[in-house]
Amino acid sequence: MKKAICFLAVFVVMGLAADVVNVSAAAYPERAIEILVPFGVGGGSDTAARAVVEGMKKHEKYPLVINNMPGGGATKGMLYVAQQPADGYTVLAVTTSHLIDAVKPKTRAQILRDFDPLMRIQWDTSAVTISGDSKFKTLADLIEFGKSKPKMLKFAGTSPGGWAEIQTVAFFKKAGVEVTFVPFDSGAEIKAAILGGHIHGAVEELAETLPLIEAGKLKSLAVIMEKRHPALPNVPCTKELGIDYTHGLMRAWAVKKGTPPDRQKFLHDWIKKSLDTPLYVKFVQDNHLYARPGYLGPEETRKYWEEEIKFYGDVLKDLGYVK
Repeated sequence: MKKAICFLAVFVVMGLAADVVNVSAAAYPERAIEILVPFGVGGGSDTAARAVVEGMKKHEKYPLVINNMPGGGATKGMLYVAQQPADGYTVLAVTTSHLIDAVKPKTRAQILRDFDPLMRIQWDTSAVTISGDSKFKTLADLIEFGKSKPKMLKFAGTSPGGWAEIQTVAFFKKAGVEVTFVPFDSGAEIKAAILGGHIHGAVEELAETLPLIEAGKLKSLAVIMEKRHPALPNVPCTKELGIDYTHGLMRAWAVKKGTPPDRQKFLHDWIKKSLDTPLYVKFVQDNHLYARPGYLGPEETRKYWEEEIKFYGDVLKDLGYVK
């Protein structure tokens, strides 16, 4: 009787092991892969994801479905993906918002704990932007004013406690200036406030401001990166100005932790091929994302996330948002 029970136990264990192998070795993908965008249709994350997906369709004929799930500052969609099986059929479009949420969480899911990065796809560039007719002619002029009148320099953004405030406060801190962050509901309101002289400026991505800069209504005093941006060749970068600050918005894709490695590799390779398609290259050009490489592999992306989360944590502690 004891021998029979032992044999049965062995068969059960072997059967369970076989099931684990079969999950990974099963035909994949045999149904549609869902790309979960945690923002609404038409926004930057949505258009970026759609450009990648269209590029993917040029290389493989497997079905792809984009699902938009806005809410909770991108955390509603993150939680949804964390609750799905770790089978490679649900991919999360990750943004900087998810890294900030790792510092001051709004949900039970956590980007480092619950997800494996497939890759970083994009790395954007911000610029220090003021009115075209501002009295400040250079960044040095702006910084001199800010140092002489602490907290009198007013810069705007749309996300108090989020990316806009972190980027603005951290940049000016590196420059030795105490800035006052003024929150607005939309980018359009920010630009109207700058043009109306109600605030001094904003630290925004080039896709948001370049048309007005080219029209002379706005002026960029510096681009926040390691070198000059080709779209603004006459504008100095932070590195050449002696300001050790080059942070930028990022977008990445990830799957739930525990997704079989072979499926992660399949997705990584498929996505990476899409980044060379004409449609995606055009998206990069149109949004001025070409100045520095966006792609990082899985391990490099995780390291980047860890470093950024630590940085955001330090800034948010200084601002009093977290203890």
